[in-house]
Amino acid sequence: MLSRVMRWFPGWVRVETEGGYPERLLNDLTAAGVPVWHVRRREERTRFSCLAGDYRSLRPLARRACVRMRLRQKHGFPFWRHRYRHRKGLLVGLALYGVILALLAPRIWVVQVVGNTETPTGDILAVARQRGVAIGARMDRLDIKGLQINGPDDLPTLSWITVNPNSCVARVEVTERIPTPEVIDLSVPSDIVALRDGRILRVEVRSGRRLVRDGEAVTAGTVLITGRVETDLGEKLYRSYGEVWAETHRRITVSVPLLYTRPVPEGTVICRPTVSFLCWDFPLYSNSALQGEWIHRQTRHFLTARDMTLPLGVTNDYYLPVVEQKSVRTAGQARVLAEQQLAAQEAALFAPDSYELLTREGEIRDGTYVLTATYRCRENIAAEVPIGQTLPIS
Repeated sequence: MLSRVMRWFPGWVRVETEGGYPERLLNDLTAAGVPVWHVRRREERTRFSCLAGDYRSLRPLARRACVRMRLRQKHGFPFWRHRYRHRKGLLVGLALYGVILALLAPRIWVVQVVGNTETPTGDILAVARQRGVAIGARMDRLDIKGLQINGPDDLPTLSWITVNPNSCVARVEVTERIPTPEVIDLSVPSDIVALRDGRILRVEVRSGRRLVRDGEAVTAGTVLITGRVETDLGEKLYRSYGEVWAETHRRITVSVPLLYTRPVPEGTVICRPTVSFLCWDFPLYSNSALQGEWIHRQTRHFLTARDMTLPLGVTNDYYLPVVEQKSVRTAGQARVLAEQQLAAQEAALFAPDSYELLTREGEIRDGTYVLTATYRCRENIAAEVPIGQTLPIS
């Protein structure tokens, strides 16, 4: 492969000889120090290759050997240059390509983060960017040692972080810290009180003295586990710690007005494209302020290769003017919207399989659809407070 590249730049030709004494010609070429290769003999014809600059020196030797020479093929840079000598734009483009390649090859095109499950990727990229790991930065200027030393201090959830440069890809590899078990400080005396009314189902005491029985009804603020423990030496104060599971009742109310205002599109959509290349953005629009209310939507069209997004593409920001318009919902529409909001609150408040729907009632009241639901729940109602207080500290 290297020999082919070395021959391509000075150029080489394929020569065919006929008649005479081709063996004598080859011997004379060897004696004269003219390199030849790919020698082939077929009937009365002999073919071989030599450098383009040595072709003229073959003529006197060919006459001495009484052979006729023909030039069959031409290869290499001199012939390529002669063929495209009138296409100066192509040569300029190749030269420009070489310059751009020399400038951009040592820069970062893609930054990947691997090894994280709990730590957000954006936080890792922000820490790595402080050490020069960013799209468009030079690979030879990365502060890898500084990132390895200071990265875990900036992100306490990481135990290790480093960068492995590979071509134009900077691969940020992290190892997350294994969480240490929670250490309970038992030196501060406290009680466990009830957050809300309920019927006790199960009590797990890890520290302190239990005051309630299973099946007992309690109200909010009742002391469930106390840190006052009687011993042979008298009363001792401890920190209470544990869980108290109880059956409770909850109520959720959702209100949806029938008369409301909503944005209605009106006018022509404005598109503002931006061309992005590496770390540079080139807006293709005037930076004039938009008046009134708008609905904004953004689409990104970037080149991809091997499941990687390259830093070359166009971002289109669409702005649609809107006006506020009063509208009226039907009772059915309000009920569907209220049920969706109720389901969202259920998912936010309750753990799966920890509640049971008892009743759900909906009615229109003063132009508003009101949906009320009651639940029977199984939850931990324990809240820790300092000894002497009966209500949880908010």
